[in-house]
Amino acid sequence: MKKLLLLVPLIFLLACGGKLNKENYDKVQNGMSMSEVETILGKGDSQASSNVDLGQFGGMLSTEVKTWQSGLKVISITFSNGKVAAKAQTGL
Repeated sequence: MKKLLLLVPLIFLLACGGKLNKENYDKVQNGMSMSEVETILGKGDSQASSNVDLGQFGGMLSTEVKTWQSGLKVISITFSNGKVAAKAQTGL
C-alpha cells in the first residue's frame, strides 16, 4: 500500500511533464499553427500578446507568446498571426 501511495505522485508528474522533452521540442517547426503545436505539447499558458495595425502596409499583426513548463523544463513559443515564428527551451 505504501508503494502505491508513492507511485501516484510519480505517475502524475510524468503525465504532466511527459510531453516536455527534446524530441517534441524538435517537432515544433516555424509556420506550424497553434493547434498543431498543441497536438504535440498540449495546452500552453499565454504569457503575452499584442495586436498591431499595420495600416496601409498589410492589415493586422498579431503576436502571442505561450509557454509550457514542468519543473525546470520550459518551452516558449512565439506565434505571429497564429503561426510559429520562434521557439526557445531550457532544461530539456
